[in-house]
Amino acid sequence: MLVVLASSVLAASVQAEEVPLDRVVAVVDDEAVMQSELDARLQSVRVQLRDQGITPPSEQALRKQVLDRLVLDTIQLQMADRAGLEVDEEQLNAAIQRIARSNRMSLSQFRQTLAQEGIQYPVFRRQIRDQMLISQLRQQRVGDRVQITPAEVEQFMSSPEAIKHDPREFRVAHILIRLPEAPSPEQVAEAQDRAQALLTQIRNGADFNQVALQDSSGEQALSGGDLGWRNALSLPSIFADEVVTMSVGDVAGPLRSSSGFHLIKLVDVRGNQQHLVQQTRVRHILLAPNAVRNDQETLALAKRLRQQLKNGADFAALAAEYSDDKGSKQAGGELGWMAADQVVPAFAQAMESLSPGEISAPVKSRFGWHIIEVEQRRQSDVADRLRQQQVQQLLFQRRFEEELQNWLREIRQDAYVEIKN
Repeated sequence: MLVVLASSVLAASVQAEEVPLDRVVAVVDDEAVMQSELDARLQSVRVQLRDQGITPPSEQALRKQVLDRLVLDTIQLQMADRAGLEVDEEQLNAAIQRIARSNRMSLSQFRQTLAQEGIQYPVFRRQIRDQMLISQLRQQRVGDRVQITPAEVEQFMSSPEAIKHDPREFRVAHILIRLPEAPSPEQVAEAQDRAQALLTQIRNGADFNQVALQDSSGEQALSGGDLGWRNALSLPSIFADEVVTMSVGDVAGPLRSSSGFHLIKLVDVRGNQQHLVQQTRVRHILLAPNAVRNDQETLALAKRLRQQLKNGADFAALAAEYSDDKGSKQAGGELGWMAADQVVPAFAQAMESLSPGEISAPVKSRFGWHIIEVEQRRQSDVADRLRQQQVQQLLFQRRFEEELQNWLREIRQDAYVEIKN
């Protein structure tokens, strides 16, 4: 079977044997679900299970599962229609081209393979269109219910689960002030005070390795407390929780465990690949058409302001007076350091083509007309920002899946559904 023929796409694509009469197996609001649709979907699911080596459940259980999915799909397609959602031919063709490429085939080869699997191409196109409509609807209705805050991202990044996914290795040095078994409160306080005093010495310039040699009770004391290279999972959890948030050279502690109080130093990190991107320090003046100034008049104003700038006018002053970007006008049009993927394509293309100190001709975007000045350029490591984005996407997807199940239950309860015997 083809890679694409997953459960979400397998719908009603396999040709069923012709039957003399069709019949209604379910009514969803005012729309009928026919036996022929159910038979085709059942056949395609059987093929999928066979190819995955999965033993299907009983025919009765399989029929119920497939009919339930057909009903849910019908409800969602009705909602998409009422919402005016559409998939045009260009979008549909592009999606099918991607599916063909994912199967390492040309479109003609892909169509031939569909035919060999007993799948009608027009039916397959309809199913892909339906799934694209359902996806649009879910993004609209469920996506709006999911919000991930920066605080949630930060909390996850310092959680034990995030540590499991951390590809980095850490070189850590360690000092232990050991406690006896069942220590008295006085012994605990004395050990903590001693660890705190050593931490103060180190932060005042004492060499961590020398302090470890002289004062640590740890097994690595004779090697200056060096634990070697470890990934986060192989470190004690109280160490791992700290080192993933530390910078090289940082010292943390005292950390309490059953064995005593610990001081740790992050000596080095490896496997922390840089993600260098070009960033541009840029400012702009945005002029948006409005009720009293049409697009051509706005462009004419942009040209006049650019000429004033070329004649020596102050950029910040003109931005404060004329810019329609409320977020930057009071800062003289300053946008700060921006990467190309942080701005709209037309703005990015113009920004990337300018040299520092150069002012663009008016640039059109969906927001209006921009006058752009590039101030500086640099290469910047955005690994932390990318990791935050990845965490945000992970959390969003998890929350989305949870909300999706709630939403599907709600729309199923709200719809009129009659299952025919």
